[in-house]
Amino acid sequence: MLQEIFDLFRARDPIPFIILAILSVGWIIVLERAILLQITYRVNFSKFNQTIRKMLAAGDLERARNYCKATAQVGLPLIAAKAIDAYQSDTFRVRMVVTEEILSFMPRIRRRISQLPGLATIAILLGALSAVHGVWQSFHTADIFELGIKSFAFTKGLSNALNPLALSLVATILLLLPYGLLEAIATRLEGEIEHSLAIILNILSPESETVMAQPSFVAAGSMDGGMGRMDSLPDIEPLGSESSAATGKGTYEDISADKSEPVPDEEEII
Repeated sequence: MLQEIFDLFRARDPIPFIILAILSVGWIIVLERAILLQITYRVNFSKFNQTIRKMLAAGDLERARNYCKATAQVGLPLIAAKAIDAYQSDTFRVRMVVTEEILSFMPRIRRRISQLPGLATIAILLGALSAVHGVWQSFHTADIFELGIKSFAFTKGLSNALNPLALSLVATILLLLPYGLLEAIATRLEGEIEHSLAIILNILSPESETVMAQPSFVAAGSMDGGMGRMDSLPDIEPLGSESSAATGKGTYEDISADKSEPVPDEEEII
């Protein structure tokens, strides 16, 4: 198969050169992302977490800032240094600064990695298009020859038509394998950064507990031994008491007594 692929480049067909260019662009992205993820953005997270935790817990902020700047100028150490600066200026701005830096930095980790499946798709589609074109040419070429030579010409043309498809499949494999590896590295790096920032935020800006407001009578009851006293509630006067008589308001019994009248007999009605 390799000999047939080399024959494609010797024939100066444009499709193999386009597929080779796509493969080259994809591998440039792979090498650039691998250098950034494995060298530039990556630090010794376990050592960094232990060291920064000890310094922040001891209150040595200046030493912690210098340690972050000495570790790296990008990624997690830069975010940690900005969080320490925000803590010294205003404690309530720590989480805001960290959130802004995370939203700015995290998309850089997966930048251009998602382009690899697109390049692989374009390569395999170009190979399939070239194969279809080769099959059409085989049909047209076989029509020219006689019946005895037609089958041989068609078979030869069909085998040549499948060579660009084979080249595109090889290019697709060479693009998708590093894509899966880079995705795994990026996912692990994001998890390590989020864990380290959670440690820093828990020390610099711990969340405050929510206090629920208690009703006044429940609070009074808890002071008296956990049960509310009835005398703390306002006195409710029964109907028909002296206070209601003093105010001039009648009770329900008075109203019913006033409204009750004797029923007349039949003789009085006649």
